[in-house]
Amino acid sequence: MLVWLSWPRPPATPLVHAAYIWQREWSDGIGDAMRRNQSFVAEWAVLGAEIEFRPNAVPRIARMTPDYARLRESGRPVSLVIRVAPWAGLFDADRSEAQLLLQLARDLLREAQAQGLQAAALQLDFDAATRQLDGYRSWLTALRSAIAPTPLVLTALPTWLDSPAFARLIRAADGYVLQVHSWEAPRTPEQPFTLCDPERAKRAIRQAARLDRPFWVALPTYGYRAWFDGQNHLLGLSAEGPTLTAAGSARVREVRADPVAMAGLVGWLQNYRPAMLRGVIWYRLPLPEDRLSWHERTWRAVMAGRVPVAHTELRLKRSDEGLIEVVAQATGDADSLLDTPIVLQWREAQLFAADGLAGFTVQRIAPEAVQLQPPPRESSRLAPDRQLILGWLRFDRSPEIAASVESESLDGQ
Repeated sequence: MLVWLSWPRPPATPLVHAAYIWQREWSDGIGDAMRRNQSFVAEWAVLGAEIEFRPNAVPRIARMTPDYARLRESGRPVSLVIRVAPWAGLFDADRSEAQLLLQLARDLLREAQAQGLQAAALQLDFDAATRQLDGYRSWLTALRSAIAPTPLVLTALPTWLDSPAFARLIRAADGYVLQVHSWEAPRTPEQPFTLCDPERAKRAIRQAARLDRPFWVALPTYGYRAWFDGQNHLLGLSAEGPTLTAAGSARVREVRADPVAMAGLVGWLQNYRPAMLRGVIWYRLPLPEDRLSWHERTWRAVMAGRVPVAHTELRLKRSDEGLIEVVAQATGDADSLLDTPIVLQWREAQLFAADGLAGFTVQRIAPEAVQLQPPPRESSRLAPDRQLILGWLRFDRSPEIAASVESESLDGQ
């Protein structure tokens, strides 16, 4: 069982991995993803509640309803997480905000226990300003006492590490999660941006290692989209859910966690293992319906410190009526980017009609050859195990067709 206060593991042991489950509404898909990936994960950190304190107004509280039966079935320790919205007020332990937070924490732990689940820890996720850290410590001190003997864990930002108040803050908890990824919008569509800079992350991890407190490192699996208007003003952000679209003249900037960079960072952590590092916790468990997150095969490769590799296979699907569909299938560990023209050549048949699908267009380049052109503005992305019909051709008879993409080729039968 993963325990926050355990002795440091020998460097020869594999790096431990945990995952956040951050959904506000649980679906069958979450349980299915847990089953497929539980052998790779040592612990779940489950969003249990969100709270927003408001001056001169009733606080907003949202309680989640995790599938406790599925969590028990996984056989993994479970930490419950309370997300606290930014708060500019006072942190005195006797104020109503602190008392409500303490009660919410106790209620979550009791509810889990009533469902047959003993929480391994309670995690508080609050992005305080650095100047608030001493005040925030008052919350943690009171909360740690209120939930004892359950360990208390906090989420920490790299910007806190330079403050003397941070060393005092983490003494008020049993451990912390160093979040080296950030979900911020680029100011313009052209601005370079990454969710996690590996070199900055390494500096933060080295700095955290000198503080002699148990900690995890949080890394991203997610992505988001930012919309900008014609004047490059930000219109909105979205990071999860079904396929997203932008209407009118809005420009869309898509930012995803870089699996190559994260695999390199995991490999570095496997070799550079601070004594107090407990492992990596991923935000968040990849789900098939989250189109901006990694595929779970990508995630597993990265957890192993291995760079995931994309591979695309082209197939020609035939019917008895001279109809041929061009199908791309992603068979690697990383997303395939369909951004290269595909040339189709044949002999001894007459082409009656042809058309592209999924943004592809067909161009006749020779009497017995066409080219499938990818969408002009952005590449089609194909997740591992998925396939996509790129276009079709109809002939007077079913000919032999050779399909080629740059140096790769496929002979259709």
